[in-house]
Amino acid sequence: MESKYDKVAYPENAYLHSDNEQEEFGTGVYPGVSIISRKYKHEDTIKIACFKVKRKFSRIAIAGAILALLLLVIAIVIISTSERKGSEEKKLLHNTNKKAYGLFFQPDVGDNPLIHFSPQNQKSMNPYIQNLDFHMHDYNGYSYDNDPYMECKNGETVPDGKVCVQKIETFGSQCTHLGNYGYLQGRPCVLLTLKLRPDDVPENFPKDSKVGRLLNDTWSLNHIGLKCDGEREDDRKHIGPDRWYAPVHNKDHPTMREKPIQNFPETGFNLTYFPQKNPDKYIAPSVMVQFNTIMTNHVIRIKCVAWVANLVQGENPQESEIYTAKFRFLVK
Repeated sequence: MESKYDKVAYPENAYLHSDNEQEEFGTGVYPGVSIISRKYKHEDTIKIACFKVKRKFSRIAIAGAILALLLLVIAIVIISTSERKGSEEKKLLHNTNKKAYGLFFQPDVGDNPLIHFSPQNQKSMNPYIQNLDFHMHDYNGYSYDNDPYMECKNGETVPDGKVCVQKIETFGSQCTHLGNYGYLQGRPCVLLTLKLRPDDVPENFPKDSKVGRLLNDTWSLNHIGLKCDGEREDDRKHIGPDRWYAPVHNKDHPTMREKPIQNFPETGFNLTYFPQKNPDKYIAPSVMVQFNTIMTNHVIRIKCVAWVANLVQGENPQESEIYTAKFRFLVK
């Protein structure tokens, strides 16, 4: 039987709403049922795990996660770099005086190769001055008139049982106790000593060799040359170039050259001291090295090389632990 009500067509997306619900959307053509048509809106959410999160927030979260990951990578790189630098620094702090024989430096205070002082602070200089006083005693405390000590000349053959003693004057006027070893003037002196085994007889490089040209006017037939310089390019920049000056109150005097690094004696270690003819009382030859142009507030790494030609298996003296000495300056 046909209903007395006309059939009403409604869209497929119609929402059938019960009259018992509180919201009233209007009465439809069917008893007890309301028909409303809704337009579905695009939801601005995404489902993450069991939660719905707004798309805008999710984009921020993803960007934050990427940023956090990037910061973590940067932190790992910085930490690894710091560890490498720390390892390198420890290597640089290695005291090259820890060996049985070879090239040694003083002052070596507290087993630390860093020479750290201020010319304005006497207390900071005292440990280095006292250390140098102690090691210079060997050259101050012996007379040439007392057996077995004698003054030795270049190329001289030393008799058995005798000991050569180096003159104190060979260390220069500034590198002495009276001159505070240059520390008061900010021109510190370092004592380099070549201590070899009793029977060792070092040989120097020929004048026309690469090393001979490197030593230039300091090369000597009767000496082992000594060369000190900054270990790296940055260190050499902080040492500075040669200085030229004219003596005060003497306009007629020619301009003089001051080297950044000067050796006393200039030619290095006298070969007359080798081999040792009296090992029990032997006094090794030394060279005072004065650094005239050390820049302040910089850690400057110094490497000194005793250019001995007859090394074992043709070893390069510059790469030898035995014939090199390394230390650092920090002048405030």
